[in-house]
Amino acid sequence: MSQLEKNRIESAMVSHKGVSRENNDDKVYGSSELGLWLLSDGVGGLKQGEQASLYTVKEIRKSIANGANLFNAVHSAHSVIKAYNKHEEEDRGATVVALHSKEDSYDIAWVGDSRAYLWNEVTGELSQLTEDHTLVQKLLNAGLIENSQVKHHPKRHVITQCLGIENDNQLHIGLINREWDYGEHVLLASDGLYDELSRTELIGALRMPRDNQAKIEYMVSLACKNGGSDNVSVILISSPVKAQKKRKKKSFIDQIKKLLKIN
Repeated sequence: MSQLEKNRIESAMVSHKGVSRENNDDKVYGSSELGLWLLSDGVGGLKQGEQASLYTVKEIRKSIANGANLFNAVHSAHSVIKAYNKHEEEDRGATVVALHSKEDSYDIAWVGDSRAYLWNEVTGELSQLTEDHTLVQKLLNAGLIENSQVKHHPKRHVITQCLGIENDNQLHIGLINREWDYGEHVLLASDGLYDELSRTELIGALRMPRDNQAKIEYMVSLACKNGGSDNVSVILISSPVKAQKKRKKKSFIDQIKKLLKIN
């Protein structure tokens, strides 16, 4: 077991039905023992969205506990929901974004428009790690619309991928791998959060001198204050690296070689 595995990963999560919705179709889950955190959003417009997000959480958790990698765990959830749909002759679907920490690194997998962001408290930078599986993202990638048009595009909520439903193309699971680093935090969010909060508001909340739970509770309250038209879910996961890596000092000979450009 590496030193990072011995450092418990700090995390916090909140899921709220928002202001306008009667039900909460979002589901969140976190386990430091499994090194697994995930957020699933039942797809609006399809029946039993809440059920689909629940199936997603249960199947991914079970698969990871049984030793599966994150990609296969997400695909297994897709297969389970498809089987329920076929058996009950109904349509149900869900988005997902999940983080699985293993040794000194972590995987992030996603389907749909639930997102993962990377917050670096040292540099103050916030970057989006995932790319939405949406119609507007396809239009943006093709150069047919500008980035400024995305937020208010009339079809901004049309997703092109979700668990349980397949269109003309097979399911595409986004997957990235990163190493843990000091001062970094991963934010998992449903569209109900990032649709209501500006980038400046997100960064402002992350910069607050509070613990993770207080930060995300503030985000959710602000999202509800700004409209809260959808369910709002968020998970904040902090890097287990507790100290900055020390830079190895170059020897006097190395410095001379550099000056003389000797390899």
